[in-house]
Amino acid sequence: MFRSKMFFVLALFTILLAGCTPLKTSNQSLPEKPKTINASYVSRPINVPSIVAQEKKLFESEFQKDGIEFKWHDISVPSNQLEALAAKSLDFANSLNYVSAILAKANGNDLKIVASYSRFPKGINLVVKTDGSVNTVADLKGKKIALQKGTMLHEMLIRALADVQLTTQDLELINMDSTAATAALAAGHVDATILPEPLLSKAVATGKIKKLNSAEGLIPGLAVIAVRSEFAQTQPELVKRYLNVHKASIDWSEANIEEALTMTAQKNQMDIKAVKALYPIFNFEMNLDEVKSDLLKSASFLQKEGMIRSDVDINKVINDLVDPSYLPTT
Repeated sequence: MFRSKMFFVLALFTILLAGCTPLKTSNQSLPEKPKTINASYVSRPINVPSIVAQEKKLFESEFQKDGIEFKWHDISVPSNQLEALAAKSLDFANSLNYVSAILAKANGNDLKIVASYSRFPKGINLVVKTDGSVNTVADLKGKKIALQKGTMLHEMLIRALADVQLTTQDLELINMDSTAATAALAAGHVDATILPEPLLSKAVATGKIKKLNSAEGLIPGLAVIAVRSEFAQTQPELVKRYLNVHKASIDWSEANIEEALTMTAQKNQMDIKAVKALYPIFNFEMNLDEVKSDLLKSASFLQKEGMIRSDVDINKVINDLVDPSYLPTT
């Protein structure tokens, strides 16, 4: 009996001691907020939301509440954005080419697409010189074409060629950014290129270059907002706030459209009439409703073309890549 009572007292004493032990608060397990948030800044083609956000310092004001410095980095080349994400010198890639995001994820760059940035298939076109040497896509056989490899422009070319039973093996493909490719085409060093707006309109306006084939029906012409997976996992609330600010920039632009387009014209050194003419072909909705299916179609096509290894599970890649859980709910 004595042993039983002693056991009971000891057990009770142990429980009381445990109850007196300080509990770890949830704040102790949370990672510290970063001192700086880094995002890429891309003003072209006519990225109205980003231009408005920068001009009005919307992101800076939001994160300053927490003592976090917000920094824009002028990085427009997709490969450079992806390198910066991988190096952790960039947290958000704004207006990232969707094909670049797919290929990066398939090759081990751990990133998440958390929102759509824009869609503009009507603002992308295969162009050639007006000298009559190339009048159809089939005429590209044996010709030189310049564009940036591993981007949506690359996928558009492959799809356009496939429609006329050609492949990139039937022509000479030169890796070149759009600005350099425009100059090369005008000088006669290459026979064709694929241009997005506003380079497209400027090139056609010279009278030396003409449109041959639109991207509409070939590719979605999609740009996305991507974030480092580690940043998204450790700072989910900051990602949500980032997207809320981006939505606020879209809402402000729509409510103050004249001022927003004037800002855009000044930033991109374009005529306001040209900006107003181009704006309707851009869709800045953030939802990801169609993005996963669009990316899966693209990934399947790219894998068949040998741009993604055959042993890569593209369903897993896309499911892990697209995450709508951070999107604003209102």
